Amino acid sequence: MPARVLFIGLDAAEATLLKRWASRGKLPIIAALEATGRTYRLENSMKTLPGAIWPEIVSGRSCGKVPLYYHPRQLHTVETEIRPILREEVEPKDYFWTRASAAGRRVAVIDMPQTVASPELNGIQLFEWGLHDRNFQISSDPPSLLASLKSRYGDHPVTKCDLHGRKDAEYASLLDGLLKGAEMKSEILVELLQGEDWDLFACTFGESHCAGHQFWHFLDPEHPWHSPRAPQALQCAIQATYQAIDKGIGRLVAAAGPDAAVLVLASHGMGPYIGGPRLLSEVLVRLGMGPGSKANSRVSRIFRGARRRLSRSPEALWPFLKRLGNLGPVKDIQAAAGVSRNPLASPLTKAVALPNNRCGAIRLNLKGREPFGRVEPGDEAERLLERISKELLALRDTKTNEPIVTRTVTAQEAFGLHHHPDVPDLMVVFRTDLGRLESCRSPSVGNIHVDLFNPSIPRSGDHSVESRLWARGPGMGAGPHETSTANVLDIAPTVLRLLDVPLPEALDGRPLV
Repeated sequence: MPARVLFIGLDAAEATLLKRWASRGKLPIIAALEATGRTYRLENSMKTLPGAIWPEIVSGRSCGKVPLYYHPRQLHTVETEIRPILREEVEPKDYFWTRASAAGRRVAVIDMPQTVASPELNGIQLFEWGLHDRNFQISSDPPSLLASLKSRYGDHPVTKCDLHGRKDAEYASLLDGLLKGAEMKSEILVELLQGEDWDLFACTFGESHCAGHQFWHFLDPEHPWHSPRAPQALQCAIQATYQAIDKGIGRLVAAAGPDAAVLVLASHGMGPYIGGPRLLSEVLVRLGMGPGSKANSRVSRIFRGARRRLSRSPEALWPFLKRLGNLGPVKDIQAAAGVSRNPLASPLTKAVALPNNRCGAIRLNLKGREPFGRVEPGDEAERLLERISKELLALRDTKTNEPIVTRTVTAQEAFGLHHHPDVPDLMVVFRTDLGRLESCRSPSVGNIHVDLFNPSIPRSGDHSVESRLWARGPGMGAGPHETSTANVLDIAPTVLRLLDVPLPEALDGRPLV
């Protein structure tokens, strides 16, 4: 048979929308999987380290142990600069397809997010041809695979999801590229699937990720950008993208054969872009956690006023600031204000905010761990985390006077005492029911406002905590049946069990078979 196990990832596809549209007949393949197989609601890392979702899926190992929690740019122990994860820092031996290959299984791996080539794989590998996140480079193993596909199909029509204008015609062009991309991806996948018999065929559709980020405001009448007069095609853009992917799933399931075990995973979801984490840097400055706090606040106020007056135009921002005080380019502005470009390079810093997708993340400048540590491990560090947590829980939305933080969780609480040192010391979960979180206040920090809109990343949608697995075939049981007891960490051991590959002790998940 063409595939013994077929794994299909739907990158950042909102499971509640998939379920709704499937029930209305808009997604017949998802509906059929739900009717004849098992549906699992999956716990995940979206309330601690959201960017670790795919590393956890493909490895079955907790991000508390393997700290690949934010590929675009994260902090590494003994370093002071936030930087992208490098290709050589990613370990491919833990991928479920690498383990399957080592056990003699024949595998095909196409566009699995945030992964790199596994050496001497018994099969084929293609990376980042049609994904939203391109962290490394488009490549294949063997190299001739990519060359052959590009000669016949070309590049994916959407190479950079955030590069588009705000006019309806420009959104329509983006949508056209996503729909064509999903169709091209389906053609490529079916061709490769039918090329030979596979023990495991694993692939991902990335168009759902881009569609959710860019078209959410056309779907959501509560979004401040929403216009009921927008073209119907744009209002239905996310649904149309999901329908194109649903059609591709159907083709793959048919090509895999009736005896294949089929796993379709909505990795994590999509909803309105709420914000919250962008407030943390200024909050920490106001709490005296960094050097030059007063100067830092002064610069942030200048930036904020300039953004409002200049319609958030980054091209006009720097000349305006130069006229304000002849402060020069950004690095000179920071130097004049006593603000370090790498805040952990200063022994005056106590804590810094780190990028962490939809959640906030804070790292202490800990002695013995950071090059210029300020905070003593043990009691002092614990007291500081308690103080920061208390101050964050006291933050109020300036519009509603409601608390904006749901909870904070330390690395030890989330991942145990022996977590990896790269993991942030404190993670912050913001409320999602208050609308856009651009302003807050408290007795300790006063009033803070940070614009949520970023001209270089013009997104109206952001990630939600929903993960869902549809499973059908030998060993998966008969449906319909839904359970909420599973976790994304269970995906890797489930695939390995279906392939009769022994499970390594290092896995943190359990097989669902």
